[in-house]
Amino acid sequence: MTDQMFTVDGSNHGPYPARPVSSTWGPYEPISVTRTTAERIADDLNTHDAGSGLTAHWDGPNLTFTWDERYRNSKGSDTVTPEPDGRYLIGGLWPWCQWDAPARQADTK
Repeated sequence: MTDQMFTVDGSNHGPYPARPVSSTWGPYEPISVTRTTAERIADDLNTHDAGSGLTAHWDGPNLTFTWDERYRNSKGSDTVTPEPDGRYLIGGLWPWCQWDAPARQADTK
């Protein structure tokens, strides 16, 4: 399966190369990304969404998303560990949107 391009819906983050995990994929379902893409997602979150109440940090190969009451009604966290193929399944914390480059370019003209 080849990667498609995804963005965080309603933001300027991405596009990120990723694979939908199932044929019934929806915006809050996980996408499968490489470690390099997961690092970029975490960096974008920590840099561009500072103060949102949602952060990401690495602990070895694991990526942990942590949030407080600003992001959701209560504090929490979600740790993503690499799958056997080395890819990370990231989803459920915000909606993903498939990126359509020609449509995006047309919107800016």
